[in-house]
Amino acid sequence: MAYTLNELGRTLRAQLAEIVTGGDATAAAAADSFITWCTPGMPMEESDFDFAAKGLGTGATAEEEKRLLQQAYVFSTLVDFIPDVSGLLSIDKQVAVFRTSQARLSHMYGEILRLSKVVDQELSPENLAKLERWRGKLKTTRKIKDFITDEEKEVTEDSPAVAAYNKYFADFLAARLEYNNKRIQAAVATGAEGKSAVMDWSSNQPLYRMKVSQAEGNWAAMGYRNEVEQLWAAIGQMTARSMKLWKQRLLESLDDSKIAAVGPGQTFQYAMPIPGNFANAKGWTEYKVYSNKLTSEMEQKSRSWSAGGSAGWGLWHASAGVQSQSSQYTSDFSVSNFELGFELAQIPISRAWFYPEFFMNRGWTLDRGRGWNYDQFPSDGANPPKGNFVGYPTSIIFARKINIKSSEFASAYRAHTSSLSTSASAGWGPFTMRGNYSTSESGRSYESNASGESIAVPGMQIIGFVNRLVPKSPNPFPDIPAEAFE
Repeated sequence: MAYTLNELGRTLRAQLAEIVTGGDATAAAAADSFITWCTPGMPMEESDFDFAAKGLGTGATAEEEKRLLQQAYVFSTLVDFIPDVSGLLSIDKQVAVFRTSQARLSHMYGEILRLSKVVDQELSPENLAKLERWRGKLKTTRKIKDFITDEEKEVTEDSPAVAAYNKYFADFLAARLEYNNKRIQAAVATGAEGKSAVMDWSSNQPLYRMKVSQAEGNWAAMGYRNEVEQLWAAIGQMTARSMKLWKQRLLESLDDSKIAAVGPGQTFQYAMPIPGNFANAKGWTEYKVYSNKLTSEMEQKSRSWSAGGSAGWGLWHASAGVQSQSSQYTSDFSVSNFELGFELAQIPISRAWFYPEFFMNRGWTLDRGRGWNYDQFPSDGANPPKGNFVGYPTSIIFARKINIKSSEFASAYRAHTSSLSTSASAGWGPFTMRGNYSTSESGRSYESNASGESIAVPGMQIIGFVNRLVPKSPNPFPDIPAEAFE
């Protein structure tokens, strides 16, 4: 039976979304998470993350330190965005096309902090001391030398407890990703090829579930999960009575975390992937989808994820920042046999300067026209939401070792790319199969190996982001009088 590229893409998108943000009672994700798919994917090299694996300040030479600093700038800028949900298919289905609002997350977060009016009911010296002690358990500062001026400055970083929280949270995500993937592969299995997936799940499901439970237990025992989340809750409860000091500390943390790279104007708020060595670490999950696994159940499910419409997944090409779909190999192009395999990883993003719990607090507000001169408030909390800070990326979906087996698809891809210029990128869905390593110092390009019935895509690439929605903001308690805000 033949399937169109769009049907294959829709099923792929449904399965991956189920793996990353879905799940059963054992491995469910947060309901306010949603995926934005990259089209095209963003090719990366393992060495692009040396800054996170080694750490800033570890360069043996000035040249090496400049390289690490530039990598940190590129990555931090890449994830410094607010997702644009105007292309959101459905909050219930938790999937959208990757767009950004063109506003930087760090800038808008700073604007919200600076222009907000907060409750100021004086806290006792005892409670102030508690706040200071609690904050010291969440964030820490260290001195680094400015590369340009040689002056020492303090930067804010995650405390050891929060660093452990993030590390074991990443391990939990990897275990949950594997569990969901095995469950989905068994659910859609058909024919002789699918027998191993069904047998694997029926025999090893308790072991996969145990890995999730163990990772969650390690997160609690060694990752300070309960302690860190209790501190967040306690700070939120106390600062709901008086947020003035807390707001000031958040602003200081934001200002202190700025780092300057060597290029003109390259000042940025530092962000890093967790773990820093993820590109070489274990935890990547193998994923496969076959055209003969498009069972009626999965096909129906994949159609429901496309509610509201979406761009078709035909062969595309991009040149000079402009992307277009092939007029010949559109989303309606059919293939009879298709197999896609790759390794998948979901990597959390750490931003020591960003406190999303501020948006959970109901002790602050904004006055339009009195400092807040934007057309919209951060978020109206609707479904889908409107505003200029409706969400933020929490993790990145990476794919590597991408391999497509299909004689018809490979033939169509070769015919499609033969007419393109050597500088044009090309791909299908969220996968870039020919293009440039735009973040690489070498600036090298790459070409998929399309021979016979298969296409092997080199390297790894970002194919999407998992984002978290911000609740209605501002949303002060109605019983707080206006004069209580300063």
